[in-house]
Amino acid sequence: MARNFVNILRNGAFDESKPIGMLSPYKWSQLTQLATHHHLLQIYASGLEKYYYNDNLNISQREIDVIKTELQSVPRHGFSDLYDFNHISLHNKRLDNELQRLIQKEYTDPEKSYPTMQLMAIIIVIANQMLTGKSFIRGILDLGRYLRIDGNNVDFVKLERWLQQTKMTHMANLQGNMLMAVFGFTQDEIPFVIKADPQARRMMMNGLRYQEIHDAQTWSFRQNKSGFIVSSPSTAFKSIHHSLKFYKYAPKETLSSISKGILKGLAEIEE
Repeated sequence: MARNFVNILRNGAFDESKPIGMLSPYKWSQLTQLATHHHLLQIYASGLEKYYYNDNLNISQREIDVIKTELQSVPRHGFSDLYDFNHISLHNKRLDNELQRLIQKEYTDPEKSYPTMQLMAIIIVIANQMLTGKSFIRGILDLGRYLRIDGNNVDFVKLERWLQQTKMTHMANLQGNMLMAVFGFTQDEIPFVIKADPQARRMMMNGLRYQEIHDAQTWSFRQNKSGFIVSSPSTAFKSIHHSLKFYKYAPKETLSSISKGILKGLAEIEE
C-alpha cells in the first residue's frame, strides 16, 4: 500500500511512471484519505489519472468521483504563496534574529537571488512542520519539484552559508536525504546534502503513514488547587517524543519549539 502511494506521488509530482500493485477498493479509499490528510490531493489525483488503464487500479467509480469533487475544492497555490521568504521564522530567538538579518540583507543585495530565497523558505517551512508535528510530506515533494524546476538557478554557495548561519544545515541534509531515499533523487540534484542519512527513509515512510497531528506548539493546561497540570499528558508526551526525533538535526530549534509550546499553553489557561 505504501509503495503504491509513493509511486503515484512520484508520477504526479515528478512525472515518473512506476509500477503499482493490486489493492482492494477499501485500501484505495485509505490512500485517498492519506492524500487528503497530507494536502497532496492535487498531486495524488494527477498521478492516479495516469494509471486509469492499469489493470491493477482496482478503484471504484465512486472513489474517482470523490477525488474529482475534493480536487475541485482545493485551492491552487504557487511556491511563493506557500513558502514566503518574507514571513519565515525560527523558534529559537537568537537563530531567528540571524534569519531575519539575512533576509533583510538579501533584499538590499544588488545581486540578490530569488531562487535561493525561495529554496531557503521551503527548507525552513519544512523544518517547522517537522518540529511541530504537522505533516511535512507536501513540503518534501515541493522541495523536490522546486529543485527540478529552478534548481539550476539557485546559488548553492549562498544557500549553504545561510543554512550554517541558522544552524539548519543538518535539517536540510535530512530533507534532501528523504528525497534521495524515497523519491529517487540523486546527490547531483541536491548539492546541499553533505552526507548520507540512514534514518531518512524510515522517517519519511513513518511520516507518510502518520495520520494524527500532534502539534508540539499546542499544549493544554488546566489549573487545580495544587497548581497547573497538563490536561492530556499522553498527547503532551507524544508531542515531546515527536519533536525529540529531530533533536540531533537542530538541537536549539527543537528545545525552543518545545518550550514555546509549553509557554503558549500556559498563556491560554482560562482564569
